[in-house]
Amino acid sequence: SQSPLLHNTIYEHLGIDYIMMALSYPELNVLIQKIKTQSIELTAVTMPFKEEVFQYLDNCSPEVVLLKTANTIIQKNGQLHGYNTDIAGIAFAFSGIDLQRKNVLVMGAGGAARAMGYFLKINKAKILWMNRTTSKAKALAEEFGGDITFSEKINEISPDIIINATPVGLYPDVNQSPLSHYVFDENQIVFDMVYNPVFTKLLERAQKDRAKIISGLDMFIGQGLKQIELLTGNLLDDPALINKLKNVLTQNQRELHL
Repeated sequence: SQSPLLHNTIYEHLGIDYIMMALSYPELNVLIQKIKTQSIELTAVTMPFKEEVFQYLDNCSPEVVLLKTANTIIQKNGQLHGYNTDIAGIAFAFSGIDLQRKNVLVMGAGGAARAMGYFLKINKAKILWMNRTTSKAKALAEEFGGDITFSEKINEISPDIIINATPVGLYPDVNQSPLSHYVFDENQIVFDMVYNPVFTKLLERAQKDRAKIISGLDMFIGQGLKQIELLTGNLLDDPALINKLKNVLTQNQRELHL
């Protein structure tokens, strides 16, 4: 996880006395007790615990109740408050883009796809679900609206926006793409929720075809900013900070991949 680097860069920039550290235990209940006994104020929950953590929360935001997943825990007086800032991260990535009545193809059916479905539904997009397991795509269509489609029909559909909500292309399998042979259109927007690497094969190909691309790094930064807003109560929208985060995280990835 690059969350510690993201958070600690923000804390340093703001001049506040916080630090995030990576902790890992095989059993989630051990981690939960550690959060309570050590009075850890903020916890960024990563896979595979985003769904399992739900049972330990004392209070949940409406998004967590609906999605049954949480990526953020704020601890106050021994009470654990759960949030899903992935929604805020998606909103950050799509800032300034009108989704209403747009045909949006979502590839995937996991937690990332469900968060995406929630966001697209409240923004009145027309969703097309595609997944290797058709039953999972149907379940998402029933929950968030939209229709299911199949890979062989993508060229006929020509969606306005294409979203990868699968882990395909995630480091270390950086040469993989969920749409390896698709020809993009310059009027399309392509968003890859994978943020490591910053420019996946999917985005590289889309950019080559002159489509507009959005990196998962934008979502990652947006959800992290929201986490710290929940912690401090302060809105974080400083362009200088956002540019600094992009540079720091991108440079860190380059070093890791050498």
